[in-house]
Formats: sequence, structure tokens, C-alpha cells
Amino acid sequence: MLRSSRRVAVITMIALVLLPSMARAQMAVHHGATLFNGVPAPIVPVSLAKVVLDNDDKDMALTDSQRVQLRIVQHQLDSIDAPLLAKLDSVKPTWRPAGGLNDLSSEQRDQLIEARKAHDAVIEKIRPNVAASREHAMALLNKDQQERAAKLEKITRKRAEDVAKRELQELENPVGGMRRPPRERGQIRDATGRAPLG
Repeated sequence: MLRSSRRVAVITMIALVLLPSMARAQMAVHHGATLFNGVPAPIVPVSLAKVVLDNDDKDMALTDSQRVQLRIVQHQLDSIDAPLLAKLDSVKPTWRPAGGLNDLSSEQRDQLIEARKAHDAVIEKIRPNVAASREHAMALLNKDQQERAAKLEKITRKRAEDVAKRELQELENPVGGMRRPPRERGQIRDATGRAPLG
């Protein structure tokens, strides 16, 4: 009898010691983990022909013939990608959680995850079109123009990736880059996350 009482006491003590740390771990998974693990949505691949045409007045020194051919390449890419870009717009969520990811119900989280998967699938269909267009555009340029075009393409891609990162940060941390404290459903908070006065 004494032995079994001791076992119960030891098990109870261990449970009491571990319970707070288990609860903290569960809260961290629910509130601290991000929906997309900090990985922004992939960007629409950059069109080299568009980048070159947009920067022609700076230092590309294109001939009239190159300009015409690059416009044709860009027009063909636009025609091929138009339905895919429309699909991309249609899978984009039309709402944003005001309180960031902590404000989402499990259904809303599932909707955002499905939207991201659909977005990724469309981007994968766009990539080969842009890659083929890039080859055509590069073939129209001389060596110096190709080097300048590649640099401009890299800069444009970096800007688009930075925008995607900012969008993800705003989704995860909506108020001035600071994560709002979690709240229970129906609990009213002001824009800073504090309970309103009164």
C-alpha cells in the first residue's frame, strides 16, 4: 500500500513539473509557429524582355530592330501567360486577418494554405514560359547588352522577392512589425492589441 502511494505521489509530482512546459510548448506551436515557416510566396518569374524594354532609355542602347523583336517576344509571353496570371489572381485570398495569423480560425488557416498551394502550382506553370521567352530575348542582344540585361533582371527579381517578404511579414505581424498578443474569440482589442478603455 505504501509503495503504491509513493508511486502515485512521484507520478503526480512529475506531471505537475512537466505540465507548464508542455502547455508552453503547445502555445508556442499554435501562436509562435508561422503558417508558411517564414517562406514568402514564390514570385511571378521576371520577364527579361520586359525588363530590357523598361530600361531601354537608360543604358541598353537597343536598335529599332531589337526593340521591335523584344516587343514581339514580350507580346507572345503576355498572350501565353494571360490565363495563368488570371488564375493567379483568382486564387489570391480576398481577405487578410486584421490581427495576423493568431487571429485565424483553423478554417481560415486551411484556406490560406490551399491558396498558397494553388499559387505555387500556377507559378510552376509560368516558369517554363518565362524561361523560353528569356532565351529568345537574350538571343536578340549583343554580349554587352546581355550582361546589362542579366544585372537588371537580377535587380528586378530581388525587388519582387523583397515585396513578397514584406507581404508575408505584414501577414504575420500586422501592427508596425510587432506581433499582436493572442486573443480569445470575441475579445475586443484596439489596433495596438490592448483592451480598449472603459
